[in-house]
Amino acid sequence: MKRYPVLLSIMLLVCAAVATPSMATAEVVATLTAQKVVSAPGKGTTYQPADKASPGDVIEYQAVYTNHGKSPVRNLVPTMPIPAGMEYIPGSAKPAQMMASLDGKKFEAVPVTRMVTLPNGKQEVREVPYEEYRFVRWTTGDMAAGHSTMVSARAKMSDVGPAKSPANESASVGMTAKKGGRS
Repeated sequence: MKRYPVLLSIMLLVCAAVATPSMATAEVVATLTAQKVVSAPGKGTTYQPADKASPGDVIEYQAVYTNHGKSPVRNLVPTMPIPAGMEYIPGSAKPAQMMASLDGKKFEAVPVTRMVTLPNGKQEVREVPYEEYRFVRWTTGDMAAGHSTMVSARAKMSDVGPAKSPANESASVGMTAKKGGRS
């Protein structure tokens, strides 16, 4: 069985925020961590460093957003990447209410669906496989100055596909928001 090194240092990053121009002065910082989820009989669920992962391993990504500014942040929308070679695990997101994207541009309610043409020519709406999800996003609302919010999701390393580890891509944890004050 192949094992892939996980460049956790890339995943432990200060956010390169995708934000509106007014966000630059709000001083919101995001930190993303990745941990391997291990279930052991009689021990429940434990976490291990995700410095190495093998196909079938489950990785939990957690992003903590902290408002270091003096003003509240309005309409915080945390966005987390799901690296290629990883498959989002349905129902693992916290908060549970989230959206997903196949391309990082268009976000839809989970499960994401698409129209497919069947062999008989009929069109039908089908759910998109979770392995095609590349980003997940939450709408967490406003965040007061000095406060933090956490989001998380789990993904399983694919048994087949590109030889990618959970963190060997250049990844960022984004968000969109507006600086507090008058709307």
